[in-house]
Amino acid sequence: MGILRAARALVVTAGRVPAVTTVCRSLVVFSIGVLLAAAARPASAQEPPADTDILQEYRITGYPSYRVSDHVSGFGYVGWVYKPDARYKSYYLGKGVFWEPVKWLQLWGGVIGVYTNQYDASNLLEIRPFGGPKFMWANSRRWQFYNWTRYEIRLTETLNTDAWTTVHRVRNQTRISIPLASPARAWKPKTAVVFSDIEPIYRSDNANIDPVRLRFGLGYIASPHLLAEFQYFVQWTRPGGGGLKYTDNIWRLNFKLSGRGGLERLLYGGMDE
Repeated sequence: MGILRAARALVVTAGRVPAVTTVCRSLVVFSIGVLLAAAARPASAQEPPADTDILQEYRITGYPSYRVSDHVSGFGYVGWVYKPDARYKSYYLGKGVFWEPVKWLQLWGGVIGVYTNQYDASNLLEIRPFGGPKFMWANSRRWQFYNWTRYEIRLTETLNTDAWTTVHRVRNQTRISIPLASPARAWKPKTAVVFSDIEPIYRSDNANIDPVRLRFGLGYIASPHLLAEFQYFVQWTRPGGGGLKYTDNIWRLNFKLSGRGGLERLLYGGMDE
């Protein structure tokens, strides 16, 4: 019931906070600027062809975390992904740890398992170990920023044939999070936050950046142990091995839960698949 109340409050809060419009406008400017700086092709190449359908993807995910010591935290990751246009569903289960030797640095490591039920082809089983550093900072207004680079190996089995494939990926995610509250109230329960990030992903099988994701989100801190988020992604991929094209919308509900350690362990993002 706590999660349901948090999800309702997430929607209601957006209508009650006067700063939402101004802040979201700032986030749009920021994210477009980052995207233009990161993109290898001109903006005109990002437009989808007129005859290309934009695929829809839906995600519900959970990110429980817990304090192990003053500098070490453990985390889990569970998720459900449904992409009707591509005719598959995926189920995620992962676990890992991050170490925070100083306030501005976390070192992450873990593994995610993914089972994909494809309607028109063999089902897939994936094992995905990953690791990398996350650099964090904040300004006097208590806006938070981070840059997270991680290396991951996607080991995927085609279950009908027992054939395995290996793809190496390097991901770089840069995020800004802005509390919709005064500095004195920022990041406290019953307050909201907006955020945006961009993430280009390099993959070894085509030796290129594919995909690029641009995300916008609204979060509500329901309690010291629950942060609920609604996220929307724009995704560019390389259909047919060509240039980056706008191909996907991704819609996500995400719930971050913390046991020992409380609210601090929920901040500065969490796991994405």
